Amino acid sequence: MAKPIREPRATKIVATIGPRAETGGELVRLLSAGVDVVRLNGAHCRPGDIARRVALVRSAEKALGRPVGVLLDLGGPKIRVGPIEGDTTAWEAGDAVEIVPGHAMGSGRTISVTYPALLSEVAPGAEIRIADGLIRLKVERRERGALRARVLAGGTVRKGAGVNLPSSALSAPAVTPKDRRDLREGLEAGIQFVGLSFVRSVDHVKALRRLLAAAPAERRPWIVSKIERVEAVRALREIAAASDVLMVARGDLGVEIGLAAVPGVQRAILAVGREKAVPVIVATQMLESMVENPVPTRAEVSDVAGAVHDGADAVMLSGETAVGAHPIEAVRTMDEIARVAEAQRPVAIEATERSATGADHTPVVCDMAVVAARRAGARAMVVYTASGRTARLLSKEGTRLPIVAITSSEEVRRRLTILRNVVSYRIPASSSVEEMIASGDAVLRAHGLAGATVVEVSGAAALEGATNTVRIRTLRPAAR
Repeated sequence: MAKPIREPRATKIVATIGPRAETGGELVRLLSAGVDVVRLNGAHCRPGDIARRVALVRSAEKALGRPVGVLLDLGGPKIRVGPIEGDTTAWEAGDAVEIVPGHAMGSGRTISVTYPALLSEVAPGAEIRIADGLIRLKVERRERGALRARVLAGGTVRKGAGVNLPSSALSAPAVTPKDRRDLREGLEAGIQFVGLSFVRSVDHVKALRRLLAAAPAERRPWIVSKIERVEAVRALREIAAASDVLMVARGDLGVEIGLAAVPGVQRAILAVGREKAVPVIVATQMLESMVENPVPTRAEVSDVAGAVHDGADAVMLSGETAVGAHPIEAVRTMDEIARVAEAQRPVAIEATERSATGADHTPVVCDMAVVAARRAGARAMVVYTASGRTARLLSKEGTRLPIVAITSSEEVRRRLTILRNVVSYRIPASSSVEEMIASGDAVLRAHGLAGATVVEVSGAAALEGATNTVRIRTLRPAAR
C-alpha cells in the first residue's frame, strides 16, 4: 500500500557531487538523506563525467522510487591567474605590480591573467580582486602590454586563483566552447536544469535559450540564471523574466558587490522571484564549516533558516557534499533546519497578484485556486500539468498547503523537483480530461487523501497555457 502524504519539506535541497559519488553507494545515501536535485559543476567535469554521473543518478532514482533532478552548472568564462614560478608569489599592501593578459609564466610582482581583453576593458582606476577578494589591486595605468597596479590588500597569489573585475564592463561570452561541449553531453544524458554562470544581461539568457531550442521540448532543460555580477543585479527583473530559475550565487556575488551588500541583494532576488513566479536557489557556503566539521555553526543554521523564512525555493550545498568530510550529515542537517524553519515561519510569504497574458489565464486561475483552498479548508492543492508551468506558478503563491502535481511525463516530474511545496505523481497519458482526473483520483486515494477536501487546477486540454478550471471537491473513497 502506498504511504499517505505527510507534511512535506517545502524547501528543496540541491547538492553538488564529485568523483566520490561514483563509489560505494554514496549517491544513494545522499539522496536518501534528502537531496532533491543533484548539481554537476561543469567547471570540474571532463569529457564523459556528465553522462556517467547522470546515469548514476538515474540508477539511484530507480532504486529510491522518486524523481531526481540534475542541474548541470556550466563553468562560464571564469578568469584566473596564470602559471607562477613555484606556484605562488607574495604581495604586500603598497607593492607596485604588473598584470599581463594570457598564460605567460609569472614571478615576483608580475602575473598573467587569462582574459584576452584585459588591456582594452580594464581601465585605470578599476579594481582587480583575486582569490575571492582577499587580494585587491587598483589599476594605475596601462603600459607596454600590461596593467600597472597598486596592491590595496596583500597576500599570497596562487596560480589558478579566481580573478574578478567588478568595476569593468566585460565582453566575454556567457557560454564558452567548453560549456557548449558540456551542454551537448548533458542534453544527450538527460539533464533537467542548466546553470548559466556570470550572466551580465538578458541577452546572455536568450543566447542560451537559442542553443537549447534544438532539444525536444519535453527534454529541454530549464535555465538557471546565476546572479553573481553587478550588471546582473542591475538587470535583475529582465533576467528573471527570461529565465526559468534564478540562483543567488553568493561566492562571486560577494566579491563583486562586497560581502555586506549580499544579504540585501539576496532578499531582492527572492522578491523578484516571487514577482515573476520564478523559483530561486540560495547557494554558497550555507554549511561551509561542515566541509571539515560534523556540525554547523550557529550562524550557518541561521543563514539556512533565514533563506527558508524568506521563501527560497531551494537551498544548495557545494563543497559540503562534493569534497567535504561529512556529506551525509550536511544533507541531514540542512533537511532538519529547513523543516524546523518552515514550522516556525513567523509570517506568510505574500504572493504577487498576477494578471492574464493574452489568452493565457493560468496566472489568474492559480491566484483564484489559492483563495479557494484557504476558504474551503482544503488539505491539498492538486494540479494537472503537461509542462510543469502551472505547478511552478502555484508554488510561488505563498501557500503552505502541499501542492500535488499530476503529470504523464517523468521528465516533467524531474523538473518539478526544484519547486517549493510540490510533490508529484505520474499517471498514464489520457485521451480526455475525465480520464485524466479519474487516474489522478486513484493516485490521490492511494496516498491518503480519500475523504479530504482538495482544490483541483486543470485545463480543457493537456497543453501549456490551457489551464482554465478551479474545482473544489471532497474526494470520495473508491467504490467497493
